[in-house]
Amino acid sequence: MFQKHKLAASVALLCALGVSGCGSDDDTALVITPPPTEPTAPTGPTFPEGAIMISAEGNIAENILEAFINAQSNDVIVLPEGTFKPDRTLLFDGDADGDGVFAKNVTIMGHGQDKTILDFSESAGGDGIFVQNAMNITIQDLQVNEAANNGIKLKNTNGIILRRLSTIWDGELNADNGAYGLYPVECENILIEDTYVRGSADAGIYVGQSKYIVVRRNVAKENVAGIEIENSQYADVYDNEAVGNTGGILVFDLPIGNGYYGRSVRIFNNHVHGNNTPNFANASSNPAGVHIVPPGTGVIILSTRDVEIFDNVIEDHDTLSITATSFFIAEQDIEGAFVMNYALPGGIIDDGWRAVPRNIHIHGNQISDSGSAPNGKLIPDIIAAYQGLHGVFPAILYDGLGEAIANSGLFFDNGGEGMPYAGVDFKEPPFAADGSDNLCAIDNGDVTIGQLYAGNHSAADLGTPDVLLDNGEGTLMNCSQISLPVHTVTFGDQVFGCGIDDDVEGCDGGNTVGDSGEIGDGEASIIGDGDQSLCVASGNSVNLDALLGANCPTLADYNLFADALDPTQNPNSGGVPYDLTSALFTDYSSKYRFAFLPDGQAAQYNADETFDFPVGTVLVKTFAMPEDSAMPGTEGEELLETRLLIHRQNGWTALPYVWSADKSEAKLTKPGSVFEQSLMHQGEALTFDYSVPNVNQCKQCHQLTDSEGVARFAPIGPKARFLNSDYAYASGTANQLQHWADNGLLTGLPTDVAAINTAPNFGLLGEFGADEMGVLSEATDAEVMSLAKGYLDINCAHCHRPEGNASNTGLKLEYWRPYAGNEQAHGTCKAPIAYGGGSLSHDIVPGDPEASIMHFRMASTEAGDMMPEIGRALSHDAGVALINEWIKRLPSAACSQ
Repeated sequence: MFQKHKLAASVALLCALGVSGCGSDDDTALVITPPPTEPTAPTGPTFPEGAIMISAEGNIAENILEAFINAQSNDVIVLPEGTFKPDRTLLFDGDADGDGVFAKNVTIMGHGQDKTILDFSESAGGDGIFVQNAMNITIQDLQVNEAANNGIKLKNTNGIILRRLSTIWDGELNADNGAYGLYPVECENILIEDTYVRGSADAGIYVGQSKYIVVRRNVAKENVAGIEIENSQYADVYDNEAVGNTGGILVFDLPIGNGYYGRSVRIFNNHVHGNNTPNFANASSNPAGVHIVPPGTGVIILSTRDVEIFDNVIEDHDTLSITATSFFIAEQDIEGAFVMNYALPGGIIDDGWRAVPRNIHIHGNQISDSGSAPNGKLIPDIIAAYQGLHGVFPAILYDGLGEAIANSGLFFDNGGEGMPYAGVDFKEPPFAADGSDNLCAIDNGDVTIGQLYAGNHSAADLGTPDVLLDNGEGTLMNCSQISLPVHTVTFGDQVFGCGIDDDVEGCDGGNTVGDSGEIGDGEASIIGDGDQSLCVASGNSVNLDALLGANCPTLADYNLFADALDPTQNPNSGGVPYDLTSALFTDYSSKYRFAFLPDGQAAQYNADETFDFPVGTVLVKTFAMPEDSAMPGTEGEELLETRLLIHRQNGWTALPYVWSADKSEAKLTKPGSVFEQSLMHQGEALTFDYSVPNVNQCKQCHQLTDSEGVARFAPIGPKARFLNSDYAYASGTANQLQHWADNGLLTGLPTDVAAINTAPNFGLLGEFGADEMGVLSEATDAEVMSLAKGYLDINCAHCHRPEGNASNTGLKLEYWRPYAGNEQAHGTCKAPIAYGGGSLSHDIVPGDPEASIMHFRMASTEAGDMMPEIGRALSHDAGVALINEWIKRLPSAACSQ
């Protein structure tokens, strides 16, 4: 049976027999400094008449966010010339109010790559620029530097042009640099051209979980990975220069678990050279992430199917020029960790991911100066085997292990009497007899080709690699495949692609693959800030007309409370206060929640999701900072902000109101705000920057993608599981759900509220159990499980669910989702897809919270590491302690040892 360490054992035997060349020079790798490469010289941009010119005066982040939030279709937003230090992430949402109507064809631009420079070294946010839910957006002619996490990130966007941009982490190359320079994820129709990326601790240009991609004429210099196409389809990468990276160009397909997997990628006409920089990636990446990339590697294909690499110049690489491998090289414990993490019923293989690359065509490349000093922490045994047996390391290397496993039939259900090995199905049938699955390498010059495993192994001898070498005899991978089609990008009425809008020759392909680029239209709830004449309060009734028709300048304009200066009590028009069973942490602030429903209307009960509230509903939440976290609600508590969620005709709208220093009014502050706060907590004086989210950040947490793929705004808190508890109303204490039903605010409530699946009480200071006197160490495993899942649901699951903004992570934390049978969805032994976690490797390591990324990120207060990434500046010690206890008690799993 195949064992994890058989390859190492085989190599050790070679060394013991005195075969020369054994050993690894990973620690003494020769690093060749590449020749200096400069970004493409920018041409001076021009600005159309009517462009929105951002002022350089005052707070630059607020000025830019104001324009982003108010953007309309066809706007051109021009950032000023100069160097600026935004104090927060610049978030653009194409549908900020969540009504399904998008601001389309928006351009965000500067005065040039070297003239408009945004330095995020002092920002409280993880990303520099973050775009979500956009339709046909262009970002061009500016530079983003020193972001804690990602330079420019885009998500859930159709139609992207990233042009004449630079993202740079200057100075020393180390793991503290941000992860990605240019980072579209879960997007479609992406054009990246004429950009310069330097210093990323993951990938300079990364396109993940996306479709219809063109990456051309870019310079990727001194990143871990220069350019990476990950879990994506229909991508053309051509006319780029990848120089001085650890690995030049990567095509990866990783086991994410969210249904996005890659195929049909072409890498051609690129200059890939001198990629010999030592690997400085954060080691918390996926087991097959960039931290395993061997220094001195030109092009890597991992697990991806249907890849064509042709007409590239690939030169001066210490280790190898091109490699194609299965996932089994990264995760060699096939019968243990691989089966447990990916191959069990309902797991990631059932989700559609495959570990074995097929139909790879490597041809017509100019390859030279390869393998002079091979190194890399993942492959010392492979290096030693080739040097020991052949005295050389091949320029092109195919692991062949996945093919051997597929052909062995060991882990494939062929429909017969069952699978040979314990009923585990990798869904990898034998390679096609007609050769269409083969990996082919021809016409690449006088280069050596290696194949670690031949493709005809039996189940009995999978533990013994072949270590084959072809010195030009044509004995390995000597075949050809049909060329893949030209892949195109559709942006409005424009189509971009090789030979489509440029004069590049040798595009091959013959036919083309692209998207229609069609985008639906809707009808907006209000235009701009609506009818401001409605913003006049009178009498003692809520101003419903204003709620539905205007974004009023002050909170008092809506007449929500009897005393406009006290939003903590006495709501008008039958507003009802409510509270949640599990604490939603925001820097120990007190929260005063109220729901206002239109007269005579009720919300519809839902067992798992937020109730279906009628149009005209407004959910109000006021944040106040106590002097001491142990004494919320007492005299001296300071009003900070009041947030409204208004259900308008076409969806929910979020409006943040910030209280003035003298507390005389709360003003609409769509760009958000950052101000200093302090409180006592457990005897310690804490001083920190409190952040009020901007309108677009509200959507970042509150959005859920509907069945049509549109990100809709949705409330988080008012769900049955968080409301099924008692509340001390003025009329007496009552169950909140029953009170709502009895007062005509809720229909469809089950008769037996005690049977409702309910998240247990867990307070800001860790109070739980009878009389809030519970002690975690004395709680049962079942109690800790329920407490932890409730806490993760209210604090994390609005993003970490299949419909949420963090769907690309594969982490699913809803309270109703049982842990048993969904261990990996909760993070157990799941390697992270995104950056973060120090030197840790799994979201959760059962029994070891200190080795778990979830615990690390909850405890962190560093931008780029902390989770949640917005909504707090402090770490919630009671919440961290709860998750610590939960992880310690989880059943042991494959990664626990």
